[in-house]
Amino acid sequence: MVKERISYGKVEGWLTDLPEWRSRLETLQAQMDHIPGLAQRLELVNIHGKGQKNEAILNEVIRRLQVKEIEIPLLQAKIQVLETAIRGLHADEQQLVEYKYRMNLPTLTAAEKLNITLRSFYRLRRRTLEHLYRIAGGKDSILGLKDDLLDSEAT
Repeated sequence: MVKERISYGKVEGWLTDLPEWRSRLETLQAQMDHIPGLAQRLELVNIHGKGQKNEAILNEVIRRLQVKEIEIPLLQAKIQVLETAIRGLHADEQQLVEYKYRMNLPTLTAAEKLNITLRSFYRLRRRTLEHLYRIAGGKDSILGLKDDLLDSEAT
C-alpha cells in the first residue's frame, strides 16, 4: 500500500480559512433575508414602470437564489467537516490547533504554551495535520472544493 502524500499547506489553509468560512456563511444567510424585498421591488418596477423589469434587481435575486442552493450548503458542510475533524483529534493536537491556528500565536509562543520544545512542536504539528487530513477525508475531502463555485459558473 502506497502512503498518500499530504499537503501540509493545504490542511493549514483549511484551518486558517475556517473563520472566513464562518463569516461568509453568516453574511450569505443575512443576505437571504432580503430576497422577498428584492422580489417585491421587482414587481413594483414592473407595475409602475413601463412594463420593463429592472434587470439588475432580477439578476441579484437570481444570484442570491443560486447562493442559497449551492454556496451556503457547501460552506455549511465544510465548516461541519472541519470542526468535526478537529474534535476528533487528541487533546494535545486540539491544543496545537487552538494556539497556532485559532489564536494565531507565533510558533515559539505556541510551543511554550504547550510546554514542548520546538522540535517536539514541529513533530506534533506534522502529526496533527496528517491526522486532520485523514479524518476530514483525505484527497476526496469536501474541504478541497473551491468556495467560489458560483463565480466559476457565472464566467
